[in-house]
Amino acid sequence: MTVLANGTITIKKDVVAGGFITAFAIGFGVIAWNYSFGNASQMGPGFFPLILSAILGCLGLAVAIKGIIGPGEQMTFVAPVRLLCVLASPLLFGLLVRPAGFLIAVTVTAFVGTLAAPEMRMLTRLIVSCVLAVLATAVFIWGLGLPLPALGRWLTL
Repeated sequence: MTVLANGTITIKKDVVAGGFITAFAIGFGVIAWNYSFGNASQMGPGFFPLILSAILGCLGLAVAIKGIIGPGEQMTFVAPVRLLCVLASPLLFGLLVRPAGFLIAVTVTAFVGTLAAPEMRMLTRLIVSCVLAVLATAVFIWGLGLPLPALGRWLTL
Protein backbone atom coordinates (compact mmCIF):
# COMPACT_ATOMS: atom_id res chain seq x y z
CA MET A 1 0.00 0.00 0.00
CA THR A 2 1.32 3.40 -1.00
CA VAL A 3 -0.02 6.79 0.09
CA LEU A 4 0.30 9.41 -2.65
CA ALA A 5 0.80 13.15 -2.19
CA ASN A 6 -2.83 14.01 -3.04
CA GLY A 7 -4.13 11.78 -0.24
CA THR A 8 -5.13 8.83 -2.40
CA ILE A 9 -3.95 5.31 -1.63
CA THR A 10 -2.75 2.67 -4.07
CA ILE A 11 -3.01 -1.01 -3.18
CA LYS A 12 -2.91 -4.29 -5.10
CA LYS A 13 -6.26 -5.42 -6.48
CA ASP A 14 -5.82 -8.98 -5.21
CA VAL A 15 -5.40 -7.78 -1.63
CA VAL A 16 -8.63 -5.78 -1.84
CA ALA A 17 -10.54 -8.60 -3.53
CA GLY A 18 -9.30 -11.13 -0.99
CA GLY A 19 -10.24 -8.82 1.86
CA PHE A 20 -13.78 -8.37 0.54
CA ILE A 21 -14.24 -12.12 -0.02
CA THR A 22 -12.98 -12.87 3.48
CA ALA A 23 -15.19 -10.16 5.01
CA PHE A 24 -18.28 -11.58 3.30
CA ALA A 25 -17.32 -15.07 4.45
CA ILE A 26 -16.94 -13.92 8.04
CA GLY A 27 -20.27 -12.09 7.91
CA PHE A 28 -22.16 -15.08 6.58
CA GLY A 29 -20.31 -17.36 9.00
CA VAL A 30 -21.43 -15.24 11.95
CA ILE A 31 -25.03 -15.43 10.76
CA ALA A 32 -24.79 -19.21 10.16
CA TRP A 33 -23.23 -19.71 13.61
CA ASN A 34 -26.62 -18.94 15.20
CA TYR A 35 -28.26 -21.95 13.51
CA SER A 36 -27.86 -25.51 14.72
CA PHE A 37 -24.95 -27.22 13.01
CA GLY A 38 -25.87 -30.89 13.32
CA ASN A 39 -23.37 -33.42 11.96
CA ALA A 40 -22.45 -34.96 8.60
CA SER A 41 -25.23 -37.57 8.71
CA GLN A 42 -27.93 -35.24 10.06
CA MET A 43 -27.12 -31.76 8.87
CA GLY A 44 -28.71 -28.84 10.65
CA PRO A 45 -29.75 -25.60 8.96
CA GLY A 46 -26.38 -24.01 9.76
CA PHE A 47 -24.20 -26.85 8.42
CA PHE A 48 -24.02 -25.90 4.74
CA PRO A 49 -23.76 -22.10 5.20
CA LEU A 50 -21.03 -22.45 7.83
CA ILE A 51 -18.97 -24.91 5.75
CA LEU A 52 -19.46 -22.75 2.66
CA SER A 53 -18.41 -19.58 4.48
CA ALA A 54 -15.31 -21.37 5.85
CA ILE A 55 -14.31 -22.44 2.33
CA LEU A 56 -15.02 -18.96 0.99
CA GLY A 57 -12.94 -17.43 3.80
CA CYS A 58 -9.99 -19.70 2.97
CA LEU A 59 -10.23 -18.74 -0.69
CA GLY A 60 -10.36 -15.06 0.22
CA LEU A 61 -7.29 -15.38 2.42
CA ALA A 62 -5.46 -17.23 -0.36
CA VAL A 63 -6.25 -14.45 -2.84
CA ALA A 64 -5.14 -11.77 -0.37
CA ILE A 65 -1.89 -13.59 0.47
CA LYS A 66 -1.17 -14.07 -3.25
CA GLY A 67 -1.67 -10.33 -3.69
CA ILE A 68 0.66 -9.50 -0.82
CA ILE A 69 3.44 -11.84 -1.90
CA GLY A 70 3.34 -11.71 -5.69
CA PRO A 71 3.27 -8.94 -8.24
CA GLY A 72 -0.10 -7.55 -9.13
CA GLU A 73 -2.04 -4.73 -10.63
CA GLN A 74 -2.42 -1.65 -8.44
CA MET A 75 -5.67 0.20 -7.86
CA THR A 76 -6.22 3.66 -6.44
CA PHE A 77 -8.53 4.47 -3.56
CA VAL A 78 -9.96 7.82 -2.65
CA ALA A 79 -8.48 9.34 0.47
CA PRO A 80 -10.25 7.94 3.56
CA VAL A 81 -11.31 11.39 4.80
CA ARG A 82 -13.05 12.12 1.49
CA LEU A 83 -14.74 8.74 1.55
CA LEU A 84 -15.98 9.34 5.09
CA CYS A 85 -17.41 12.72 4.08
CA VAL A 86 -19.39 11.14 1.26
CA LEU A 87 -20.59 8.25 3.44
CA ALA A 88 -21.50 10.51 6.37
CA SER A 89 -23.72 12.79 4.25
CA PRO A 90 -26.76 10.49 3.94
CA LEU A 91 -26.41 9.46 7.58
CA LEU A 92 -26.53 13.10 8.63
CA PHE A 93 -29.58 13.64 6.46
CA GLY A 94 -31.36 10.76 8.17
CA LEU A 95 -30.47 12.07 11.60
CA LEU A 96 -31.39 15.70 10.90
CA VAL A 97 -34.46 15.54 8.64
CA ARG A 98 -37.06 15.18 11.42
CA PRO A 99 -35.66 17.44 14.16
CA ALA A 100 -34.09 20.15 11.97
CA GLY A 101 -36.33 19.91 8.92
CA PHE A 102 -35.74 19.12 5.27
CA LEU A 103 -34.15 22.46 4.39
CA ILE A 104 -31.47 22.32 7.10
CA ALA A 105 -30.86 18.60 6.61
CA VAL A 106 -30.19 19.04 2.88
CA THR A 107 -27.96 22.05 3.54
CA VAL A 108 -25.81 20.17 6.06
CA THR A 109 -25.76 17.04 3.90
CA ALA A 110 -24.62 18.96 0.83
CA PHE A 111 -22.01 20.88 2.80
CA VAL A 112 -20.48 17.73 4.29
CA GLY A 113 -20.52 16.13 0.83
CA THR A 114 -18.56 19.06 -0.60
CA LEU A 115 -15.84 18.50 1.99
CA ALA A 116 -14.76 15.55 -0.18
CA ALA A 117 -13.49 18.09 -2.74
CA PRO A 118 -10.57 19.83 -0.99
CA GLU A 119 -9.96 22.24 -3.87
CA MET A 120 -13.39 23.83 -3.42
CA ARG A 121 -13.40 27.17 -1.62
CA MET A 122 -15.52 27.65 1.51
CA LEU A 123 -17.74 30.31 -0.07
CA THR A 124 -18.44 27.99 -3.00
CA ARG A 125 -19.33 25.17 -0.58
CA LEU A 126 -21.80 27.41 1.26
CA ILE A 127 -23.41 28.70 -1.94
CA VAL A 128 -23.73 25.21 -3.45
CA SER A 129 -25.21 23.83 -0.23
CA CYS A 130 -27.78 26.62 0.14
CA VAL A 131 -28.85 26.59 -3.53
CA LEU A 132 -29.18 22.80 -3.51
CA ALA A 133 -31.24 22.94 -0.32
CA VAL A 134 -33.65 25.53 -1.72
CA LEU A 135 -34.03 23.63 -5.02
CA ALA A 136 -34.54 20.29 -3.26
CA THR A 137 -37.11 21.83 -0.92
CA ALA A 138 -38.95 23.39 -3.87
CA VAL A 139 -39.05 20.12 -5.77
CA PHE A 140 -39.71 17.60 -2.99
CA ILE A 141 -41.69 19.53 -0.37
CA TRP A 142 -43.61 22.14 -2.37
CA GLY A 143 -43.70 20.44 -5.78
CA LEU A 144 -44.21 16.77 -4.95
CA GLY A 145 -45.77 17.29 -1.53
CA LEU A 146 -43.37 15.07 0.41
CA PRO A 147 -44.80 14.86 3.96
CA LEU A 148 -41.74 16.27 5.70
CA PRO A 149 -41.49 19.62 7.45
CA ALA A 150 -39.39 22.20 5.62
CA LEU A 151 -38.34 23.51 9.03
CA GLY A 152 -38.26 21.04 11.90
CA ARG A 153 -39.10 21.29 15.56
CA TRP A 154 -35.66 22.77 16.34
CA LEU A 155 -36.56 25.90 14.37
CA THR A 156 -40.25 26.32 15.19
CA LEU A 157 -41.46 28.43 18.08
